[in-house]
Amino acid sequence: MKKGSKPPEERRKELIDTAGRLFAERGYESVSVRDILAEVHGAPGMFYYYFKSKQEIYLATMEDYISEKLERKCELLSDTEMPFEERRKILSELIVKDINGYAERFTATGDDTITDASYKIYDLVQMVSRLIKPYAVFMLQGICEKKIENRFGISEENAESYAAFILYGIWGLVYNDRFTQNPIGTGTADMEEIIRRLFY
Repeated sequence: MKKGSKPPEERRKELIDTAGRLFAERGYESVSVRDILAEVHGAPGMFYYYFKSKQEIYLATMEDYISEKLERKCELLSDTEMPFEERRKILSELIVKDINGYAERFTATGDDTITDASYKIYDLVQMVSRLIKPYAVFMLQGICEKKIENRFGISEENAESYAAFILYGIWGLVYNDRFTQNPIGTGTADMEEIIRRLFY
C-alpha cells in the first residue's frame, strides 16, 4: 500500500458512499463514473479495481443502504425470544420510518428517466424481499401466542406467501402515487390500520 493511500475496504466504502449521495441527488442517468471519481479525487483504474461498471456501484449503494436500514431490524423481527409486542413496535417503525426514509431519498420524480424509475422499483423489490422471511416468523409467533387472529389459515407452509402478499401490498399503496398519475392517497398510518384490521 502506498504511503498515504487508504486501505481497500475504506476506499471501496468511500466510493459507495459518494456514489450513493450523487445518485440520490441527481438520479442514476445523470451521474457518471467520472463524477464519482471527481468527488473522491480518484483515477479510473482505481474505480474499476472495485467495480466493473456504474451499474455495479449503483447496486452496491442500494445493498449498503438496505443493509444499514434493515439488517438489525430484520434480526429483531425474527427473534422469537423477544416479546411479541416489542417486535410489533419494530415492525411499525419499519413501516413508518424506513419506508418514508427510503421514499424521501429515492423517490421517483417527474424528471426521472425510464432507467431511473426502473432502478428505483428494483431497489424497492430488494427491500421487500429482505423482510418476507422475518415477517413470516413474526406472524407465526403472533398466531402461536394468540396475539394475531388467524382468520386466513396461515401456517408454516404458507406464511412466507402471506408475508410477501402483505408487504408488497403495503409498499404498493405507499408508492403507487410516486410512479403513476393515479394517487390512491394511502399513507403509512393507513398501512398500520389495515394490518391491525386484518390481524388484531
